[in-house]
Amino acid sequence: MRFNLPSLVLVFGLLTSIGCAPGLPEDATTLDVVYTNFNPDFDFAQGTTFAIPENVVIVNETPISPGQQPPFLDFAVGRSILGAIRTNMLARGFTQVSQFDNPDYILLPSFPENNSLLFNYNWWFWDWWIPNLGSGLGWLYPGYQPLVVSSVSTGSLLIQMVNMKNVSATNQLEVNWVVIVNGALTGSQSNNTERSVAGINQAFIQSPYIQK
Repeated sequence: MRFNLPSLVLVFGLLTSIGCAPGLPEDATTLDVVYTNFNPDFDFAQGTTFAIPENVVIVNETPISPGQQPPFLDFAVGRSILGAIRTNMLARGFTQVSQFDNPDYILLPSFPENNSLLFNYNWWFWDWWIPNLGSGLGWLYPGYQPLVVSSVSTGSLLIQMVNMKNVSATNQLEVNWVVIVNGALTGSQSNNTERSVAGINQAFIQSPYIQK
């Protein structure tokens, strides 16, 4: 299901407060929401290659130095998340390469440690993996504004698709597609894996514009 922004704010407001409401489903999987948004002026078919990291980053408020590795999500769950991203990108006609082979796109999965989802978190959470980033970078969401979504359920998964061809020109990480799988990482390891993979698959289903 795809939501416009006003509806999304309402939905997430309900989800973040749902634990206080009586008589609602106890199975969190029935409450999962998959949000996608994108730059309507960007042609995703212009790129051919993509890269993904080996781990899912945990974004928290603890400062790290540029180049330092951040904390990572549980390896088994992270591997399933990365596998789902890879499978869907390959199915759409893109070719996976190393981050050192000048990929057209990189897809960055992260896990906000608290329930405040910051679309403009510090870029150095990825400085350890993306080569030659330099300094002073920021996040750019051209043609759309996901920033209105300021809070989601604890345990949500964020995926950002960055156009690497424009990094040097703009000194910003241009995010042309963004995904939130709301509350996907709140259960057991097997449950987190199942919900995350299902959410990623749904994100691609509702994003037919991502096609080579």
